[in-house]
Amino acid sequence: MQSLQSTIQENLNQLIQQLEKEGDFSADQKQKLLDKLTETRDYFQRFRKWVESAQKISDLGAWEDYHQKNEIFWSEETYRIFGFAPYSVTPSYELFIDCVHPEDRERIEKAYKKSLQNGEFYHVVFRIQTDDDITKFVEAHAKHFYDEDGNPELTIGTNQNVTERELEKNKILKSLDTKDTLLQEIHHRVKNNLAVVAGMLQLQWLQEDDPEVVKSLRESTNRIKTVAGIHQQLYQSDNLENVSLGENLKNLAGELINSMQADAHIKLESDCDTVYLDITQTLPCSLIANEVVTNAIKHAFEGRETGRIHIQLNEDDGDIQLKISDNGVGLPGDFESPQGSLGMNLIETLSNQLDGKFRFNSTDQGTTFTLEFEQ
Repeated sequence: MQSLQSTIQENLNQLIQQLEKEGDFSADQKQKLLDKLTETRDYFQRFRKWVESAQKISDLGAWEDYHQKNEIFWSEETYRIFGFAPYSVTPSYELFIDCVHPEDRERIEKAYKKSLQNGEFYHVVFRIQTDDDITKFVEAHAKHFYDEDGNPELTIGTNQNVTERELEKNKILKSLDTKDTLLQEIHHRVKNNLAVVAGMLQLQWLQEDDPEVVKSLRESTNRIKTVAGIHQQLYQSDNLENVSLGENLKNLAGELINSMQADAHIKLESDCDTVYLDITQTLPCSLIANEVVTNAIKHAFEGRETGRIHIQLNEDDGDIQLKISDNGVGLPGDFESPQGSLGMNLIETLSNQLDGKFRFNSTDQGTTFTLEFEQ
């Protein structure tokens, strides 16, 4: 079944061919031609009604710009979108620009000029102001056609009133901005509250004489600071969902080296891929790193003046591998199964939270801890 448009085109072609071939027409031939023209006119009126109705329903208008003839045509809906009664004004580029919001004029003129020069598809959203002081949002599309010499010949475009869509989008963006602000404030307050707890533990260990109690309080303080550091990074970041894991681990290890008392001068090295994780994975991974780095600072460099801790983070198609290595004295033989070790229990529990696997490889040249899990 042919479309209405193709039927009109076929009828017109047949009529033209017949008129070109025939000379004088009999009354019967004239009547047939007249019937054919009348039928084609009715088809055209139906097609035009379809197009106009579709434009009204979608609030979309069409336009044509014949560059070499300096002629511009607007559909009826284009007039209405710009605040005019159909055919009440003469379409022109200058009239169109006058309707555009002053703050948007330069932007859309540059976009249109660029698309015309480069033969690119034209697409832009802008604001217009009508005579009754109503602001509308309009989305424009256009395609350019050129003559054999590459000169612009014709541009066919559409303008659609998208005011309701844009206002709703701006409302959603404003709401998201408000939620982001509140979420940032939550991370900030969590960080502050954890800092208060860490400060209280510090005051507590300063009043303690038992070295084991001081040791436990200090390690607990560092764990709290690790959690607080993640919330601080989220607070300062533009991305409130994910944390740069490599950056977080480098900051964590650096703070531990600076704050913990060690006989050796420890140098920190890092080689980290760019990996972003949400807080549900960043938190256990960071706490694991806290335990491993703390243990290295405390035990790896006994009797040495210098030492090195190296952090390596790699990501391959969602598979993440974290390696923390030192060039210390190595682990004692019974380290794999220390009874009652809070640090090892934490590492095992947190690795399970990540659905990950970990291992220690140790020689007298140093120790390497490896953690593997999926993003």
